[in-house]
Amino acid sequence: MDALLKELPVHQGLARVFAALGQDGFWRALVDTLRLLVPLDNALVAVMRSGRVPRLLIDFDSKGGADEHEELADYSAGMYLLDPFYQAACAGIADGLHSLAAVAPDQFQQSEYYLSYFRSVVGSDELQFMVNVDGAVLGLSLGRSTTFTLEEQGRLLCVRDWVLAAMRRHLQLMPPEGPTAETVAGDLATLLDRFDARLSVREVETARLILQGFSSKAIAQQLGISPETVKVHRRNLYHKLNVNGHGELFALVLQPR
Repeated sequence: MDALLKELPVHQGLARVFAALGQDGFWRALVDTLRLLVPLDNALVAVMRSGRVPRLLIDFDSKGGADEHEELADYSAGMYLLDPFYQAACAGIADGLHSLAAVAPDQFQQSEYYLSYFRSVVGSDELQFMVNVDGAVLGLSLGRSTTFTLEEQGRLLCVRDWVLAAMRRHLQLMPPEGPTAETVAGDLATLLDRFDARLSVREVETARLILQGFSSKAIAQQLGISPETVKVHRRNLYHKLNVNGHGELFALVLQPR
């Protein structure tokens, strides 16, 4: 009986979620219910589609700082290109609850994107409920300043199926948007190529993977070349762009405002 009473708020929250399907209060009801299971610092809902700037539907940030809108503007202006979850969505990811550790490159937490942007906007860890809908991926990002424990991830896994079903159904019930033109996005390779046509194809690929947080060994595996060749490409592209390292490369290509 005590166990049932302990779970009562979650069941009441679940009822509010399904009562709000197709209505403006749906995402608030869902995030509030998930907060009963695990502490969260922020949540963001986005529709991600390959070749398009992610469409940000709603943001919940417990900080409530004045910089919030600027941070989201930076994301839409290009930071999303380094988002591991966006990259995973574009590559084709299965419906589910996905962790940052599962989708991020091996040195993501040493990347300039993580250190100067992700850590201040999302936190140190992130989980996402992701569901494929009509050629796009609907993602509910859950961010926190501390790492999600295995026990906490287990709690969210227990509700994964109904969360994904509710997300999909809510999007289906929402009224269609007007005929607004979607912003067409390039990718990091295109951005670098336009920025400096002097870079070779391999140097552009190397720069893209460096910015995403891949180590030299991981870059070598991605490109099918040796780590020594990666170092040559790294040295050459730094010289051509007149930068001294990863941090300066990031500032040159994707510096937040």
